[in-house]
Amino acid sequence: MKVIVVEDEPNSLMGMRRAVESMGMNLSLFTSNHAEEAMGIIAEHRPDLIVTDIMLPGMTGLDLVEHFVGKHYQPKIIVVSGYNDFEYAQRSIRVGAADYLLKPFHTEEFAEKIRKFLLLIQQEKEQNHHLQQQYTFAQMGNRLMRDNYLADFCLKYTPLEEHIYQRLKLWNLAWLADQPYSIMVMDTKGYPDGKPIGSNYALQTFAIGNILNEVLMDYAATVFFKDSKHRWVVITGNDKVQELIHSIIHSVKSYQKIELAIGISAKMELFEHIHSAYQDALKAFRIHSLSDHSEFFYESNPSKSSGYVTPDQMASLLCEQNEEAIARAVKQFIRGTVMLEGTESKEDVTRGVLNYLSQIHISLSERTAKELEEIPMRVWEMLDECSTIQEYQQVLRDYLTNLGRQLFTPRMNAIVERALEKMAAAYMEDITLGKVADELSIHPVWLSQVFKKETGQTFTDYLADLRINRAKTLLRETSMKIYEIATAVGYNDLQYFGTLFKKKTGETPKEFRYGK
Repeated sequence: MKVIVVEDEPNSLMGMRRAVESMGMNLSLFTSNHAEEAMGIIAEHRPDLIVTDIMLPGMTGLDLVEHFVGKHYQPKIIVVSGYNDFEYAQRSIRVGAADYLLKPFHTEEFAEKIRKFLLLIQQEKEQNHHLQQQYTFAQMGNRLMRDNYLADFCLKYTPLEEHIYQRLKLWNLAWLADQPYSIMVMDTKGYPDGKPIGSNYALQTFAIGNILNEVLMDYAATVFFKDSKHRWVVITGNDKVQELIHSIIHSVKSYQKIELAIGISAKMELFEHIHSAYQDALKAFRIHSLSDHSEFFYESNPSKSSGYVTPDQMASLLCEQNEEAIARAVKQFIRGTVMLEGTESKEDVTRGVLNYLSQIHISLSERTAKELEEIPMRVWEMLDECSTIQEYQQVLRDYLTNLGRQLFTPRMNAIVERALEKMAAAYMEDITLGKVADELSIHPVWLSQVFKKETGQTFTDYLADLRINRAKTLLRETSMKIYEIATAVGYNDLQYFGTLFKKKTGETPKEFRYGK
C-alpha cells in the first residue's frame, strides 16, 4: 500500500511521518510540505491513502484532492486542520474525505486512525480481488457455455426456437438469426483432421486464438470458438469477409510464423443452416490443408463435387488409353474423397484411394477376362507418404496410366519384334535391312514398310540411334578410346562416326565425354 502525508509545518510533518513508520506495516510512505510537489507524487504513484492539511502554500489541501479524485481514482482521504470550521468540514465531505482530524492531536490518536484506514483499504482490496475473480470465472463460464452451444450448432441441425434465440440475445449474437453469415474453419496447414496432442501444438492453437481475439475486435457481428478437434471456427455476419481472412492470415504468419489453412462456406441466410455451413467450410478447409497451392483459402462450392467418375467409367478410360481424361477424373476423385463426409484424416484418403483401385481392378478383370495382379505394395507405400492433394493425384494418375498402357497397348508385329531382337544382338556388326530380311525369310521392301509403321522410324535411322545410344554409354562409363568405341558400335570410319554422333546429339564424342 502507498500513503502520502502533506503538511507544511516541518515539526508536524516529522511527527506524522514517525507515527506512520512506527506502525511497522508493509507500505510505501511519501511526504511533502508543498501542494505542487504533492501533486507530482500523487500523479506518479496514486497512493491508496492521502493525509493532507487544509492550509498549504499555493493551494488548499482540498483543492489538491479535488484535482485528482474521480471515477478512476478514489483513494481514502484524511483531512487535517487547525480550524474547527463547519464550511471546511462540509467541503471535506464533498471531496470524499473519510475523516476530519483537528489539530492538535496526540500521535497515538493519529497512528490509530492511519492503522484503521490502512486495514480498511487492505480489506477492500481483498474483497475487490475476490469479486474480480468471481467475475472473471463467471465470464469464463459464460464464454465456455456459449462456445459449447456454438460448437453443438455446428455438429447437428438445430432449429431456431425461442429459448435458443434468448440465449443468442444474452450473448449479443442475435445477428445470427437476423442477417446472412459465413463460417470459416482454420488451423495450422497440413493437419486436415486436427493437430496431434502435445504442448507444442496446444501452444500453436493458443497463439492463433490470441491473434484472432485481437483481429476480430475490429469486425462487428463476428464470434470465434474451437470445434471438437481444436480447430478455430469463426462465424461472421460482416461484409468484409475477404479483408478479414487476409488480415488473419497475415497476422498469424507475421507474428507466429504459422501458415494457416482456411475453409469458408458460402453465405447462409438462416440460423438453421449453421450445421451445413460448417460442413462446407470443413470440407474446404481439408482441401486447403492438403493442398500445396499458395491460395489463401478455398470457398466451398457444392457444384464442384459433381462429375464423379465411377470405377467402371475409369476402367473404360483405361481401355481407351485416354490419358487426359484419366488425369481429370483422378483430380475430381481425389478432391471428392477429401470432401467426402466421414473423411477426417490422410489415412481415410489413402483407404478411399485403395478401395477405388480395387474396384477398378475388378472391372478391368471382367473386361479383359484376365486376373490382374494385386495392387503393388509400392503403391500402398507411396500413398502413405502423400501429404498433399497433388501428391495423391500424381500417385493415382501415374499408376492408372501405366496400368492402361500395360493392358491395352497393342502388341508389336511379331516380325518386327524379331527384327528388333536381331538388331539389338548384332548392331556392332555390318548389319543391313537386306541381311535381316533374309534371316527372317521375307522381302526387304515389306520389312521396311512394316518396320516404319510399327516403330515410326526407318530401319537405318533406328539402327543409327541404337548404335549412338550405345556409344554414349561407352563414352561416359568406360575409358575406351573414341576410335575403339566407333568400331565397337559398328562404325569403321571414325570421321563418319564423329559426324553422325554430332548430328544426333549436338556434340562431338569428345565434347560429350568431357562436357563442353
